Amino acid sequence: MVPLTLMFASKKFLVISLVVSIWVFFIYASPLLADFSLYWQNQNYFLVESRFFNTLDLDKQGAPASNNAGNQRLFSTFKLRMKPSLSITDRLTLHAMFDAFMSPYTTKSQEEGALLGQPATDTNGYGPNTTNLPRQLFGDGSGSSGTFSQTSLTSGDGNFLLRAAYFEYIGDWGIFKVGRQPRHWGLGIRYNSGEKPWDKFGDRTDTLSYELGLGNFKVSALYTKIAENAIDSKKDDVTLYESYLHWNDPEKDFDLGFLYTFFRESRVFIAMHYLDAYFMKKAKQWQAGIEAVLGSGSPGTVSGNMAAQVGVASEFEYDWTASLSNFLKLGYASGPDIERTGRLTNFAFDRNYDIALLMFNQPLGAISGSTGIDANSDPDVNAIFSAYYLNIGGKYQFNDRIGTSLGWTTAQSPMALASGGDKDYGNEIDGSLWYRFLENLKFKADTGIFFPGKLYKGATLSRATNFAYGGELSATLIF
Repeated sequence: MVPLTLMFASKKFLVISLVVSIWVFFIYASPLLADFSLYWQNQNYFLVESRFFNTLDLDKQGAPASNNAGNQRLFSTFKLRMKPSLSITDRLTLHAMFDAFMSPYTTKSQEEGALLGQPATDTNGYGPNTTNLPRQLFGDGSGSSGTFSQTSLTSGDGNFLLRAAYFEYIGDWGIFKVGRQPRHWGLGIRYNSGEKPWDKFGDRTDTLSYELGLGNFKVSALYTKIAENAIDSKKDDVTLYESYLHWNDPEKDFDLGFLYTFFRESRVFIAMHYLDAYFMKKAKQWQAGIEAVLGSGSPGTVSGNMAAQVGVASEFEYDWTASLSNFLKLGYASGPDIERTGRLTNFAFDRNYDIALLMFNQPLGAISGSTGIDANSDPDVNAIFSAYYLNIGGKYQFNDRIGTSLGWTTAQSPMALASGGDKDYGNEIDGSLWYRFLENLKFKADTGIFFPGKLYKGATLSRATNFAYGGELSATLIF
């Protein structure tokens, strides 16, 4: 007799089998429940990308690095995202999301370069390695816990992955959801903002939630388990207790939200509080938005450690004509205080929030002891952290099919990331050109050149730096 432990040794196999079994049951075993209807949600897409980056280590004097070192990269990727929904009754729907990767370009699949958009702390990817702060706070590359870590089902190297599976019940007063579901909020500096084809990461959590609808107001309570790689009765896993107020007025074109999160993991003394508020407004010729995140509490590992994290992003766009517009992005992310190792102050934006092609997007430099990341890191895993930043530019639409944009980005660190180091990240110029072949088929070319500041010269300011540049060609079919 085959032991059950062998049959279900793989959690991925177990969970996928469970989901498939539920679908089979609904389709074949219970026809009396209702007339089933299978349909596709919005934003299914097929994405093809080809990208090239050069001199990512920013080193002017050193010998040219090999492609394996990451200094020069040329690769292509393919991605097919499908979001089917099965309507069980008029009120009950089962939603799912699948990704098919034909060519993952690293040891981790394209969206899995960094555990699904997890932010980072001083010790797991950004800032100096202050060892007495917890890697568990936001999840690490090998651990099983953290705010945005995921179970083994949604991470790995497989070319066909189940990303989300949850059911939604629409009641008379609100909406009840249970399962692994996408999380979206505000401009996207903590949770992702929507699911855009060019996003490399996504935030999804195992959540039980109820959203009460009161006209334009929505109030919700959420209970979330972040990581369940294994059930351990001797340990308390990570739990999020959340609640939000959302006010959307379509007539006045504004959107307002307040989200509170209590993050708890008692076995390492983690008890964090997060307040995330945003406001967005649209008018005839302009649109603007702002989001702010405050983090406080006990970051864990050692009783008595404290946290004070701040992240702010603002956006403004003005349409001069139907063809010409300007955009502005201003923001701030608090950084590590290298002289106060018991205080967590570093805040990193969600990795999908990009302001440039290279800066705070691709891994740059060769001073990982200060920045926590360098040219050898996986593509796309960099994020905005420890910075005052400015991104300004313009867009021009030649006609309904062809458009272009040009932007300039600069950033300064609020504090030096190494004793004796500088605060200037540098400047970047980006340009793009797109052509809409059909209404749902778009071709796009992006280029960027990054001029590093003195921050990348290292603590002794003795490294000779060189500029980095890159480009990307993409084709997106949305259906």
